Amino acid sequence: MKIRTAVRLFAAFAALVLVSLVLHSTQAIAQDVDDNQSCMECHGEQDIVGEIDGVETSMFINPELNSHSIHAEFACIDCHDDIGELPHDEALKKVSCTQCHDDVQEELTLSVHKGAEGPTCVQCHGEAHQILPAHDENSPVELFNVTNTCGACHSEDNIIRHYDTDAPKMESLYRDGIHARQLTAGNKNAPSCVNCHGYHSILPLNNVRSKTNFSNVAQTCGQCHTIERDQFLESSHGISATDGHKDAPICTDCHGEHAIFRTEDDRSPVSFFQLSDNTCGRCHSSIVINEKYQISGGKVDNYFDSYHGLALQGGSKKVAICSSCHGNHLILPSSNPRSTVSPERLVETCGTCHPGISKNVLAAPIHSDVTLRSEYIVAWVPRIYIPLIILIIGGMLLHNGVIIWALMKEKFRKEGSQASYQRFTGFEIFCHVMLTITFIMLAITGFALLSPNSWWVTMLSYAGFTEYIRAFLHRVAGASMIVTSVLYGGYMLLTKRGRSETLAFMPVPKDIVHFWQHMMFYLGRRQEPPKFDRYDYTEKMEFWALIWGIIIMAATGLILWFPILAFEYMPKWLIDIAEMIHYYEAILATLAIIVWHFFFVIFHPEEYPMSVTWLNGKMTVNHLKHRHPLEYERLKKQNIIEDGEASPKEE
Repeated sequence: MKIRTAVRLFAAFAALVLVSLVLHSTQAIAQDVDDNQSCMECHGEQDIVGEIDGVETSMFINPELNSHSIHAEFACIDCHDDIGELPHDEALKKVSCTQCHDDVQEELTLSVHKGAEGPTCVQCHGEAHQILPAHDENSPVELFNVTNTCGACHSEDNIIRHYDTDAPKMESLYRDGIHARQLTAGNKNAPSCVNCHGYHSILPLNNVRSKTNFSNVAQTCGQCHTIERDQFLESSHGISATDGHKDAPICTDCHGEHAIFRTEDDRSPVSFFQLSDNTCGRCHSSIVINEKYQISGGKVDNYFDSYHGLALQGGSKKVAICSSCHGNHLILPSSNPRSTVSPERLVETCGTCHPGISKNVLAAPIHSDVTLRSEYIVAWVPRIYIPLIILIIGGMLLHNGVIIWALMKEKFRKEGSQASYQRFTGFEIFCHVMLTITFIMLAITGFALLSPNSWWVTMLSYAGFTEYIRAFLHRVAGASMIVTSVLYGGYMLLTKRGRSETLAFMPVPKDIVHFWQHMMFYLGRRQEPPKFDRYDYTEKMEFWALIWGIIIMAATGLILWFPILAFEYMPKWLIDIAEMIHYYEAILATLAIIVWHFFFVIFHPEEYPMSVTWLNGKMTVNHLKHRHPLEYERLKKQNIIEDGEASPKEE
């Protein structure tokens, strides 16, 4: 009996010892797992690696960086809660930040960043064991760093293409604006991405809770611009926007979205020269908007037809623009006594630029079309003057034309009675006449396209000069000039007469000497003019300028005439360059003809009212002797002008 009792007591004691050992061992393991230092014995080694999704990855945790982390006071198993003993299994479950930040997870559910393709917590906040407080200057989400963090994705071409965003490179646009510049300069009150878009609950634009939704933009911008926000919400624009009219302008419609510039910057939509036309004018010249909201149309056109608008287009910064009269943000209807354009305040507003202005200004319609229905006599002015101008100026042209015709006949008669030399052949005269006609047609029809509202185009429109007729005449003239030039080029290269003319037009060093002697003669520094041969330096310059101009205008003109065909062989930038060259070469050629050619053919005192050589090809022997003495002497030696009437043979 005693032996049995002793055995039982020993067994109970042994069991108690075993349980104590097991409990002690378990407690030791738990302590080891709960002790971060135990983890760092392995993960503090720089060469420790493991596998994540089959990819070998460093498992090193920098103790120094980890000690500054916002999570430094937490135990490893607070995040890695599937670790029960050390050493732990190689494959651990992915840590979820929602274990603690479940409120953030709820916000992300509605965010544009939701889903597997969206950015992870680590992508925004940094490496898991080095997450710093948002106020730390090294944190990726710190005020001055968050732009780089957002920009890492929002400036990535692949991401932009994948999501087909309508605002590519938003980060670079933001960096160019005043907000980013102020932030970079150290202004902590300047907005970064999160100030306008939010942190975790970045909602899509069509969500009414989004900070950048149409209905919330004013409040978002108003976080900083409180006075402007309050004024806007009280204005006609703000009230209309609050009522849900999406045609109403909000902050971003006028100032831009990401690339926001100071008003002094010409790139800003609200800068002095941009505001009236491109910003206010964009809506107030819209037929749809004016009709929808019963706004009288034509206000923008009337402004630009006024002195203010014309002076603005001329580059003046001293004239009134839209905001000068209507204000910036607190824009109220004229029926509101507080409006700067109300009858009660209009004199005060205009008096800002025009001191002493009287109340009579109220009697004059502003921005109003003057029509017959308005019973203003002013409406009759253009109706009377336009036909009157056509009648009077047309009569003057007819009158002077008769005089010039008489003078030309007299010049023909006078020169016809003198010994003359057939300077040009019939074919050469024909080509010159064709080039003259086609050039004038091209100049008129070309510049009419560039200045459709100019007074002379308006005059032509009364004669039925429509765009269809303009385009048709321009193409006919262009084709005719090209054909004439090709025929003349063949003549100059393939015929004996043409080749001799080509040689005569060739520049020689003597031309430079002749130029200097010519200038010295007219400046009174030389007794006699230079002795020119068949063509002087002025005629050679014209000839080669003509060749150059026709090649340039023909090549660029054909590109613009057949753009679809051109696009098959050329990049768009080359076609754009062709258009620019065509425009500027046309200006150069027109001015050269007026300033240079017309002077020597029409306005030169020796030729007035006009040289007739281009019409009949003849030049009097006396004129030849005076203008081209070397040619005169050569022809005289050859007995070609002995009787004063010999003519070169046409080849």
